[in-house]
Amino acid sequence: MRKTTRMKTLLVPVDLLGISGNVLKYIVGFAADTKVERIILLKSVYVSVYAELLPSADFVQLSADDILDERQGAELALNVLANRLLKKFSPPVEITTVISELPLLRTIHHVIEEEQPNMVVLGSDKKVLENDRSTAEQIIAIAKTSTVPVMIVPECARYEKIELAMVPCDLATISQLEALHGIHDRKKWLHPELLVFNTNPKLKNAENDGPIAAGLAELLAGYDYQVYHAEDKDTVKGILDFADKHNAQLIIALPGKYSFFYNLTHRNITNALALNASKPVLILK
Repeated sequence: MRKTTRMKTLLVPVDLLGISGNVLKYIVGFAADTKVERIILLKSVYVSVYAELLPSADFVQLSADDILDERQGAELALNVLANRLLKKFSPPVEITTVISELPLLRTIHHVIEEEQPNMVVLGSDKKVLENDRSTAEQIIAIAKTSTVPVMIVPECARYEKIELAMVPCDLATISQLEALHGIHDRKKWLHPELLVFNTNPKLKNAENDGPIAAGLAELLAGYDYQVYHAEDKDTVKGILDFADKHNAQLIIALPGKYSFFYNLTHRNITNALALNASKPVLILK
């Protein structure tokens, strides 16, 4: 795989599209509004050594020909998907396909290093997350280890131009808000009004505190923003309820150990994504 000229690029792992075909519908609108120039559709055809050596539960042992046939079938399906997606864009965007024999997580890390996408886009589906632990763990592992921002799009989400975004934040660690500069640049990647949602109950009305107010003004320069405070002891429920009540089109998770997303356990993240029926979550880095 060769490195390409820097373009505004989305990386979409299609392995997970089975749980959210809605992702492709969502990114058509998102890519048009944010002037995306390139979309990489990625598929892992990884077969473990055990699958080659040991029979499956159906007493089927994969041969080299079986594995080759599966790869060729995946390539054909991916090219069909790319052509179908390409027809939805005017003006057209560049659609690239990548097939890899590495496990999905390693494949994503490799493509990020080689192609330098701006964002990875994943789908989530409540029914699958509640019943398929391995899929849930894959999504969480990608979200936590990716070196570029990750957007998780729920199955029921319908694209709306992102004009209002919610940012959960502990106002005791507002320096994390600096990560927002990466999505608000001269190319206007995203520029919504921000609903800063303070999750620290000890700092109610902290936006009136001199140093914190000055810090917010400096870190959010160029943004229109308002500060709100959590009232629910259940942080995740409070965030999702607030996003629904205020009709935010996006929830932005800040990076670092103080982020609400990174502080959650695997189980709580799974539950949060499953409960989140309509709001995409953008996890910054």
